[in-house]
Amino acid sequence: MNTKNISLPLIILVILSTIAAGAIILSASGNTNEEILIDNGEPDADNAPTDNDNTDENNMLQPIKTVATIVGIDSWDGTKVLLLDEDESEIGEGYPCDLYLIIGNKTTITGSNGNELAFDDLSEGTRIEAQYGPMTTRSLPPQSNAVSIIVLDENVPTGPQPVKTTGTILGTEVWSENTVLLLDQDDSEIGEGYPCDIFLMTGQETIITDSNGNELTIEDLTKGTRVEAYYGPMVTMSLPPQSGILKIVVITE
Repeated sequence: MNTKNISLPLIILVILSTIAAGAIILSASGNTNEEILIDNGEPDADNAPTDNDNTDENNMLQPIKTVATIVGIDSWDGTKVLLLDEDESEIGEGYPCDLYLIIGNKTTITGSNGNELAFDDLSEGTRIEAQYGPMTTRSLPPQSNAVSIIVLDENVPTGPQPVKTTGTILGTEVWSENTVLLLDQDDSEIGEGYPCDIFLMTGQETIITDSNGNELTIEDLTKGTRVEAYYGPMVTMSLPPQSGILKIVVITE
């Protein structure tokens, strides 16, 4: 009998068995503890972020700020939870809220004047400004710990606000019968080769005054005039950007 013919298949079998065993070991060691949360209609309190999630990396991150309306109040194993409808976030239909906000012992609750409030002062329909996280779960809706809650007054604007800028008028143009200011902004520079930093379009609602509140006209806005301008909040992404101007204050020496 030829021993070489017998030993060769045996060697191949040993090699294949070794490879298979290694693959099993790698597969077992490759498992992690990371779990992706999937919303099944009920909050998962066991996987909600806790106050102990304070790694060095987390401490370098800042809380997330949101403005929202409370659409529900719940309790998970004795922990108080707010269901929020966020102004600038929408996860879609079919979910109870945009965000589950977990109230902890360190969560501060105040009014817009800074006065301390209690959790019982929060109710459905209450408008709040909240800071949370920065850690959130990957569930839908996401869950996170509340750092602070400020109850907003009804007359406090919460939407996007006009942008304030100071600059020098480089010239004016007329677009569709509207006067447009070519502004060189003090705190913004889009680079060389452009006629200005921003085009500001005046309209019928544009208010023009001097520093003392005296009413002025478009004719007072000449090249070289220093102004404080309030525009937006909508701005085009063109270069230079364009925006409607709400108020112009001519800076007088």
